[in-house]
Amino acid sequence: MTPHQNYDREGVVYPADIDELCEILGRCGAERKTVELGGLFTKRAMGGKVTPADVVASTARIDRVAEYEPKDLTIGVEPGLSYQALEDLLAANRQMLPLDPPLASEATIGGAVAANCCGPRRRLYGSARDLVIGMSFVTLEGKQVRSGGMVVKNVAGLDMAKLLIGSFGTLAAIARINFRLYPRPVEEKTFLLAFDSLEAALSARDAVLRSVLQPQAVDLANPAAATRLGGGLPARYLFLVEAGGIEAVLARYERELKNIARDAGAAEFLEFEEERGRRLWSAVRDFPALRTERDSDAAVLRISTTLSRLGECFALAGSLPALARAGSGIAYVRCPSPFAELVQRARAAGLSTVVESCAAAGKDSVELWADPGPELEVMSRIKQALDPHHLLNHGRLYNRL
Repeated sequence: MTPHQNYDREGVVYPADIDELCEILGRCGAERKTVELGGLFTKRAMGGKVTPADVVASTARIDRVAEYEPKDLTIGVEPGLSYQALEDLLAANRQMLPLDPPLASEATIGGAVAANCCGPRRRLYGSARDLVIGMSFVTLEGKQVRSGGMVVKNVAGLDMAKLLIGSFGTLAAIARINFRLYPRPVEEKTFLLAFDSLEAALSARDAVLRSVLQPQAVDLANPAAATRLGGGLPARYLFLVEAGGIEAVLARYERELKNIARDAGAAEFLEFEEERGRRLWSAVRDFPALRTERDSDAAVLRISTTLSRLGECFALAGSLPALARAGSGIAYVRCPSPFAELVQRARAAGLSTVVESCAAAGKDSVELWADPGPELEVMSRIKQALDPHHLLNHGRLYNRL
């Protein structure tokens, strides 16, 4: 895939294959050496603080396509493969993995799964937990463990693979991931409804969700986010709709959305063909990402709430850039420093708020993940079983594990 020399980074160990990864982790476990585990390390701003480790290991060179069954709509890949390279491979068979992580051309698929990244198409296709059907991972004992397989329906029981999704590499190293795939739509089109008020934009959103339409993605951006997305978008409240299907289906989307735009009082109604739409959705996917811990924005907040309270998230953001998955109730707000007061106000209002990404200096100043729920106890027990000495990515699970 990508030439190995592009991965070279001083002080990082790059195992060439899974056997070598087993050897490295087994040795670190036996010698009680701490390990910072990653791919291309595009997620360092996410999660908890990156603490100095005895060994920094990258899976970036473990990047093969292990198994691909186009007729079965399944694929097994190693963690170092970039998401974009995977998408390009699948496109040749008009198939797709609608995971939509940010920084798709840079991020590895293993990193996207370990950080539980997903994007605008989650409402229709689900998140990594819905798309992953099997996984193998390497423990600090140097052993490879397999969970699930290459079929969409697996035997019932504890699915260890699901535990590694969103674990930020604190439990084990992902060695292979099996995904279910989807056919790529014959055509895709993006519709943009621009409004002068948030209330009108939410009214259009509600109308779409009540309709028979089943768009791939429905996102909502405030004027500051619209400006940040670029591409000459109007600096208004933007309701973005991505639809896929045959020509007749897209024609119906156009008719229905024009009626909704008129009834809600849209200031503008725009249609983007595939190429311009692809560039727009790429910017939408990247919106929640800080490229480094020294990004000009200090933090990105992820606020999860009900659809009826989504307007409160935008009101809380004020003039800050805010973008939401309008059909699932997840909003992202980009904040300058200091941002602790905004986090406190959101939580005081009963909005579930996580510091998604954060500059390194801010990770000790605010609780990144205030209410992880009962799942944390289960995760802690599993951490104790797999990594009793807390050697792997210590603190990366939002400063908790």
